[in-house]
Amino acid sequence: MRSDSFSSHLGIEVEEVREGYARVTGRVRREFTNLHGTAHGAFIFSIADSALALAANYDTRRVAVTIKIDYLKPAFVDDKLVGEAERVHGKRLVFYDLRVRRGDELIAKGSAITFKTSNQ
Repeated sequence: MRSDSFSSHLGIEVEEVREGYARVTGRVRREFTNLHGTAHGAFIFSIADSALALAANYDTRRVAVTIKIDYLKPAFVDDKLVGEAERVHGKRLVFYDLRVRRGDELIAKGSAITFKTSNQ
């Protein structure tokens, strides 16, 4: 994650990475809130996207083709969010499930497709 300047800037930390799966965490800071005082969707999205980047690039280079996120519940200042990306299927085009939780509570879910850019 050190080479991912944006995720590092957001304070996103890696908890687990293995083939086809990654889990990261990030804490909602005041500067990550929107006009309602809740976590900006872009921050929640970034938690999921950072997990995806780690899971997708575990053993080869992949880039995101599509990412879709559904926001289910708000997050608030000081909430610790946990983002997960899990491979569902594929080789060159790989499909992932994405989840962002606050404790046991699912606050966002989504899906992503990545494309393998190398011949590894």
